[in-house]
Amino acid sequence: MFTNTRKVGMHKKIQNALALAGITLALATVPGIAQTSDSSKMKMSDKDRMTALGKMSKEDKAAMFDKMSDPDKMMATKMAGHDMSKMSAPDRMAATDKMSVEDKAMMYDKMAMGKHMDKMDKAAMDKAAMDKMKK
Repeated sequence: MFTNTRKVGMHKKIQNALALAGITLALATVPGIAQTSDSSKMKMSDKDRMTALGKMSKEDKAAMFDKMSDPDKMMATKMAGHDMSKMSAPDRMAATDKMSVEDKAMMYDKMAMGKHMDKMDKAAMDKAAMDKMKK
């Protein structure tokens, strides 16, 4: 009887150790897989980016401006001479929604030419530019 209890106890310890090892392995491999996604492979040189920007239409640039994060939109409007930092978030959204396609395209150009975009927006811009170059 004593040996059965030991076997069950040992079984539980082994199961717990294997479960812990599996969780640890999964947590260690997921960030590595996430870093090798397609967006990280699409690095464009400044020259390629400028060429791709030249090929994009105003509507495409305006759509990319609309997809930018709020901090990047604020930076782009500031670079274009419109400081929206003192506005509330709903007022800022309303103001950017009312802008014309030409204004949004111009602000996107200024932001893309600068080096102020965050990683997600740069990856989205590079992907859009690469897609545009394929057409």
